Amino acid sequence: MKESLKLKGHGYFELRRKDGTVKEAWECDNLIVTTGKVQVAKLLNGVDATYFDTIAIGEGESGDEAVVGDTALVAEIARSVASLSYEATAKAVFEYTFSFISAEAYDITEAGILNSQSAGGDLLDRFVFTAKSVDADTDLYVKITVTCSA
Repeated sequence: MKESLKLKGHGYFELRRKDGTVKEAWECDNLIVTTGKVQVAKLLNGVDATYFDTIAIGEGESGDEAVVGDTALVAEIARSVASLSYEATAKAVFEYTFSFISAEAYDITEAGILNSQSAGGDLLDRFVFTAKSVDADTDLYVKITVTCSA
């Protein structure tokens, strides 16, 4: 019997007011990119121990699409270490809520998981979606679930 291993990411996003009420929620699937697949293979046999722990968001170009050759977000504006958890069955969960200060206002169109808290690192996956406006009055909650399946 031939076995295969597939990785699939799913994103759940919420725009929240400062009091926690949800202004808008949406979901979308991602694309696992080549650099992410390479890093997963290295993690399997211990060649590299740098695991994925960071979520980044950005303002990609209008109409942009994720492609397997992506190595970074198009126009990253923030990244942070995510809360990591395991959800049965074979699901890795990454969560973080981005907050913004008074001088900040962005139209977020992309998100992804990386293995570096600072610039650079290996991109695991990339999401693209229609622009969502954030500012000092709006937080962006991101929950990305990566499922390993046959």
